[in-house]
Amino acid sequence: MRRRLTTLLLFAAALAPCAAAAMEFRQAGDTLVMSGPVDDQDLVRLRNHLAVHRPTLVVLHESPGGDLWNGYQVGNRIREENLPTAVSGKCESACALIFLSGSERSFTDGRPVATTMVGLHGAHTVDGKQPLTELSPRMAYMIRTMTGRKYPDDLLRRTVYPRHAEDMVYAFHPARYAATAAGRGIVECLKQPDVSFKCAMLDGLDALGIGVITNPEILTLSDEVKAALP
Repeated sequence: MRRRLTTLLLFAAALAPCAAAAMEFRQAGDTLVMSGPVDDQDLVRLRNHLAVHRPTLVVLHESPGGDLWNGYQVGNRIREENLPTAVSGKCESACALIFLSGSERSFTDGRPVATTMVGLHGAHTVDGKQPLTELSPRMAYMIRTMTGRKYPDDLLRRTVYPRHAEDMVYAFHPARYAATAAGRGIVECLKQPDVSFKCAMLDGLDALGIGVITNPEILTLSDEVKAALP
């Protein structure tokens, strides 16, 4: 019991700074658009939404992430429903874990391809931005499993056991880059002592090859869905 309580307290500490706001849920035809920060009521909101609506696609739109535990639980529910996920704009942190839970995963044209990305990082506290490495094994297992073990082991270690709590790995769509380019959209951004970030494209990797997405095509969203994007 003590170990479980400690784990729950660690999950409670692993929140993004913006987690006080809430995700918005908008149904557009057979598509559910989820946007904004992940908070501690989103699992309940999703359950209530699915009790009324039966979406066939979940679009994650412009979310900085947030509550880690609820990110896992929302992802579990999406996986149980066998729903595909798609990204529009930036989807980071807990949002990225929800995205990875989709039965199929795609980029969309909801935002320009240059500003559409999935961002993964290790768990950390809000105050002080200290890494919570106690939560890293579960996150590593989740990323490895959801990507079909395609996510490279060395990159996975750097993702979930970061040198700095704010280090991030971004996945852009490979179509943004020339087919002959050495790097095609996997970017590692490392926090520097002067608070800037040093970002580098990783050679030989792309979002499809490491299992972040399963669909090489960019989904075209309907006008109705695009109108529902905040």
